[in-house]
Amino acid sequence: MKRLSKNACIILVLLFIGNHLCAQSGEQKVYLGLGIGFDYGGIGGKLEYLPIKQLGLFGGLGYNLLSAGWNVGATYKILPNKRVSPNLIAFYGYNGVTRVIGASKYDMVSYGMTIGGNLDIMLGKSGNKLSVGLFIPFRSEKFMDNYDAIKADSNIEMQNDLLPVAISVGFNFVL
Repeated sequence: MKRLSKNACIILVLLFIGNHLCAQSGEQKVYLGLGIGFDYGGIGGKLEYLPIKQLGLFGGLGYNLLSAGWNVGATYKILPNKRVSPNLIAFYGYNGVTRVIGASKYDMVSYGMTIGGNLDIMLGKSGNKLSVGLFIPFRSEKFMDNYDAIKADSNIEMQNDLLPVAISVGFNFVL
């Protein structure tokens, strides 16, 4: 619970800074995206608000193959005026899932911090963009212990290994 409170405080501070900067800038944008990846909650959508060109605040909601996945975070746009902009990203929310058919005692969703980066590729003059990202999730000890128990269970045949990085792809419409 302390970890959640700390992360919630960080997110509130980011929102406050974004709101303060918004009052100083007339170039606000909002994107609605559809995609696959942690920042989209699994398979889902993402709403991103840019109070200024360099800062994006976002929330994602989707389906993570077990339940609803969600996250909230921020992006720093390194080259916001270019056709291709690299971005730094940090967020809190869904960042892993285990699903074992026939052994639901191992089913679990991980929530924690994730960091990474992506590329926003502007498409034409409409303002829409394609985003492709690479993320490093920080998963809880409880989640990793559960994953190790799955690997150690001789009655379970692993189909997929847990990857240390994740990718994300989404199409984002400017509103």
